Formats: sequence, C-alpha cells, structure tokens
Amino acid sequence: MLIRLDEIPPEGLKMEVRLEPETEASGPFRIEEPFAGSFTIRKLGPEVLVRGTLRGDLVLECSRCLNEFHHGIQEEIDLQLRPVSLMESSEERELANDDLDVEFFRGDALDLNHILAEQISLALPMKPLCSEECGGLCPLCGGERKEAACSCDEESFDPRWEALRSLKDKI
Repeated sequence: MLIRLDEIPPEGLKMEVRLEPETEASGPFRIEEPFAGSFTIRKLGPEVLVRGTLRGDLVLECSRCLNEFHHGIQEEIDLQLRPVSLMESSEERELANDDLDVEFFRGDALDLNHILAEQISLALPMKPLCSEECGGLCPLCGGERKEAACSCDEESFDPRWEALRSLKDKI
C-alpha cells in the first residue's frame, strides 16, 4: 500500500490496515491470517511520523524441536521517517540516540506494507520456542524429547574423537 506524501493532510491521516497473508514479508515465519493495524501518519516538514498498533498471528518454527507453532504479536509502532536526501553528505557524523529510531525513505511515497513487514520481523523472538519446557530433538536418534523420554545413551562417545580424548588423558 503506497501512501503519497502530498496526500497526507496537515492534521494527519488515520487509517486501518490489513496485511494479507500473501504480502511479501521475509523471515523465518508464515502469515496465515491477516494482520490488523490502526495508524496515524503525520507529516512534519520533510519528516513523517507513523504511530499505531499492529496485531496478528504468525506461524514460527521452534528452535529446539522444529515443530511449527502459532505466536501472537501485538506491537506498538512509533516510527520517524526521513527522506534519504537529508542524510546524503560526504562528511561523517556520529549518531545520536535519537538517530537510532529513524528510518529513511526515497521518493514521494511510503510503502506501508514494507514498513509493517519490517516491524513484524523486528517483533519476532530471537529464539522461537513452542514452549519453555520443550526438550528439543535427541541428537542421537532424532526423536522428540517432549513426547516421550528417549532411551538413547547420552554418554555414548563418537569414536572419531578418541584420539583427542587420549591426548587429554595424557596431559
């Protein structure tokens, strides 16, 4: 969804959006149901402020057992967007804390779908888990540890490491 900057009124633009499952959102997730959001978009000189809430459900893959699970997201969004032309300079400058919350855009329109897909990616957990108690997969037999305790010998030793083990015993 493109929003032309010259179409944003001085009092701001209020909008309800739906991010459909087929929207291009890159990342280790799948969108099955549409995301819903309500936003206010204001123009302050050359800058644009986007504030609102994004809600939806993602399908992620557990980092331990590799099973898919649903993960709900409700994210408050507060973005400050600046035209790239304000940053184009040959001189170096140190970033201030306020600069870390700024994104940049080119042209005279904002791609809201791209911005929302990026915010979804940023809201993902670093290590997605289906549950804190997930035991993952057994490294020997590949069975799921959360369904049943596996009978594999955890102390089994890979014979390829025997030379290093004997070296350790000598030291």
